[in-house]
Amino acid sequence: MSHQDLYRELSKKVGTEHSQIVPEIWKTVSTPEEATLLNILPGTIEDLAERFGKSQEAITGMLQVLFHKGLVFKVKREGKTVYHMPRHIIQFHDASTLWPEAPPELIDLWRQYTEKEYPQIPAALTAMKVPPLFRVVPINEKIEMKSQVLAYEDASNIVEKASVLAVANCPCRMIMRKCDKPIDVCIQLNRAAEYAIERGTGRRIDAAEAKSILLRAEEAGLVHITENKAGLGAVICNCCNCCCIALPFAKNIATSGMLVPSRYRAVIDGDICTGCGLCVEDCPMGVITIDEQNIAMIDAEACIGCGVCTHVCPTDTISLKAVRQEDFIPS
Repeated sequence: MSHQDLYRELSKKVGTEHSQIVPEIWKTVSTPEEATLLNILPGTIEDLAERFGKSQEAITGMLQVLFHKGLVFKVKREGKTVYHMPRHIIQFHDASTLWPEAPPELIDLWRQYTEKEYPQIPAALTAMKVPPLFRVVPINEKIEMKSQVLAYEDASNIVEKASVLAVANCPCRMIMRKCDKPIDVCIQLNRAAEYAIERGTGRRIDAAEAKSILLRAEEAGLVHITENKAGLGAVICNCCNCCCIALPFAKNIATSGMLVPSRYRAVIDGDICTGCGLCVEDCPMGVITIDEQNIAMIDAEACIGCGVCTHVCPTDTISLKAVRQEDFIPS
């Protein structure tokens, strides 16, 4: 197999078979020998040494390098450590971007991919009606008292229940650099945190610091996003509406299948709204306007229930109201 065919095969394995850019990314992060090893994964060190024709010590050294680059991951199966490639393009995107020695050309290639080719992914997932990968976690300080906030809808509760926590830089803002929002606000949970700490791409934190990071993200107008399932996931992303690989695509019905809203929707008390416009400026979806009566109006169908507007409102005019049942979040 030629080197170019090898890098194209790796691209196929992360779901980007027809990409022109992803093979160049693989070429940038891996030598032909490393790519050949990646292409025969998954496997244990013993298995890979036999199949690759190298000593176990040599394979161990190569896997350590690839782990550091974010190109291999480890899982325990029947008491043995099995190494595997990134499972999809998003995992490859995040892990390789956080490689501490990532060359500038790698970041440039990821930026090109995000702008030119990546939009096909949310469009395809939306068209196929694949269950959304991400969901919004609301800022719950202004949720109506009568609404029951589920444990996995409360970012503070999520970090309290995690056994291990780490904070890492946001890969999306590292790549796109379209805003000056905080970068060091990506909170990793449990196995993902252990991975980040072992690899050196994340710093161990406790629940108190995690809550402080959440508050800093809220004050910056960032949206809490996690995996679309009940219970603890692997990460709480704090996303902006210009760099994120999920949030900006939620604005377009043709690509909105990547992300589902929270169970809540923002509502405005018109009697006390002063029409200051802060919510208009900070709404990540751009769905709030000021009407002729100088009162804020929300496009209810387009609201994702993130609560950013409730956080910036100086008169407590806006609150979050539950509009979807508890089973809206899949178990």
